Amino acid sequence: MHRLPRPIFDIYALSLPRGHALGDRPPVEAWQNEDALAWGAVTRDVNDWSFEILVMRRREDHVWVMVRQEQGFSDSTDARTAIESSMKERTRPEPIPPSTARRPALHDVQDRKPSEIFMLLARPSHHVGGLATQPGLPRLSQPG
Repeated sequence: MHRLPRPIFDIYALSLPRGHALGDRPPVEAWQNEDALAWGAVTRDVNDWSFEILVMRRREDHVWVMVRQEQGFSDSTDARTAIESSMKERTRPEPIPPSTARRPALHDVQDRKPSEIFMLLARPSHHVGGLATQPGLPRLSQPG
């Protein structure tokens, strides 16, 4: 498991049920497993200082799904341990639930004409690495 840079977390957080709307529990650290099929965040309640975890895993159709959300950790070390166990390193993606249609691949536009911004975002770029190292972008707090 390795630390997930804040700009990458911000992109992944869009897949959360309420996106970046974490309320009184802002993220303090984020992690991704080595096979990139899971990521998790440790958040901290601004009122009682308890820790919470959110863990997302890829589904077979590449959709991110919540596999664990739990509150009440007293320290970030216990929260981080819980994230790591929920990531299920080196296991297959989560199955698609019964009666759920497989999500088509994002690049599968069929007979539709994608917008210019979609085409720009879909192009491979050697600048992606710079996204994680932009100066002045907010960073997640250091583990405490």
